Amino acid sequence: MKTTKILSIAAAAAIAASALAIPTSAEGTYHAYLGVQSASYTFRNAWNEPSYGQGVVGDDGMVYFDQLTGWEGSTALNKGGDFTDVEITGDGTYTVGVTNFDFGSDESLNLLFVSTDIPIDSGITISDVKIKMDGSTKYTFDEAFLSPDETTYLQPMAINIWNDDLGGSDGLFGYIMPTDSIEIEFTVSGMGDAVASTDTASDDAAPAADTTATTSATTGNTAVAAIASVMAVAGVAAVISKKRK
Repeated sequence: MKTTKILSIAAAAAIAASALAIPTSAEGTYHAYLGVQSASYTFRNAWNEPSYGQGVVGDDGMVYFDQLTGWEGSTALNKGGDFTDVEITGDGTYTVGVTNFDFGSDESLNLLFVSTDIPIDSGITISDVKIKMDGSTKYTFDEAFLSPDETTYLQPMAINIWNDDLGGSDGLFGYIMPTDSIEIEFTVSGMGDAVASTDTASDDAAPAADTTATTSATTGNTAVAAIASVMAVAGVAAVISKKRK
């Protein structure tokens, strides 16, 4: 009877010790997308824009975020666009971009930016933002210029003709309207040592700004808890042995 009671106490002590196995490191998985608007308002908006953002389906059946959308009067048109979107899984360099687009006769862009679901208050920073058109680097921002209009997520801007800090309609850098590709390369810091992912994000993947994945650092804590459990059981065994004597 006494032995059974003591073993029950040991099991409870082991469970309590295991409960102390708290992860020491947790990293989120985020996403980044190219945002753009041309002079004639052919566009891809930010992922969280309520009218044309990710997952929005128009009355015409168009999923605007999966394409470049142009206009013929008030009628939306699919203007092509094969997008490279990325998952951000750790510190590293990432690239978003678009190819196979049709900006018609437009000679300039109104907007060019990176739309992310990284919270502004996450402690994560973005730097070394390189603007590439048709494979040629046009400009590098040593520190990302963050949109003052996006107050929730990091949104580095490269072109905004309505923002004087980005040079207004003149812009900060010159370019000939791209015909083959637009890319924005950027460096993420502050997430940890996870290897940067080069996988493209699914077009219909829900933003994951508020989800976290437990890293392998948890294993170390689990081992500590297991050792504590063994010590607890060993202590009880010693009590049993003493009473038998």
